Amino acid sequence: MSFPKQHIKKLTLAITKAIVMSVVFVVGLTIGILNIITKSTEHKVNAKTRIVSDQSKIVPKNTNDRDPFGYPDRSIK
Repeated sequence: MSFPKQHIKKLTLAITKAIVMSVVFVVGLTIGILNIITKSTEHKVNAKTRIVSDQSKIVPKNTNDRDPFGYPDRSIK
């Protein structure tokens, strides 16, 4: 009794699909793990810290009084 060619074709397609899916899964998993590792060792910037830069300040006109941060003093005197 010989095995029909249709079954052989289905079997080879199933085996090929399983091999390809496992390779894609392993590659995706390793990329994800490497991404997590590189992000955890990366230098983190605290967004709440104040960056002091004189070049980024726009000097307002007609103001002489400044608060400690360099902005015009708008307090009522």
